[in-house]
Amino acid sequence: MFLNHLEVKWTMPEHTADLLSCWIRRGGSKRQKTRWNLIPHWIWWTVWKERNSRNFEDISNSIHKVKWNCIVSLYFWCKEIGSEDSDQLLELLESL
Repeated sequence: MFLNHLEVKWTMPEHTADLLSCWIRRGGSKRQKTRWNLIPHWIWWTVWKERNSRNFEDISNSIHKVKWNCIVSLYFWCKEIGSEDSDQLLELLESL
């Protein structure tokens, strides 16, 4: 979803360590790179929360809701730390 928005062509590596080693943003500001590096963590956090919800509360969301939860939590986290990039995340939300 994030990669499609940026029109990046990419194939998912087989192992998590490989994913993190190739998830590098070249160019852009330090803040943009920091936000970019947070995306895998936010995806995993959202999936972890969904897993717990399904296993312990017997509640499950659609894949669209899981994606939405990921974007929204990343947006609010950026807002909480006062990141100017939160406006760019809002543009991302509007484009989906």
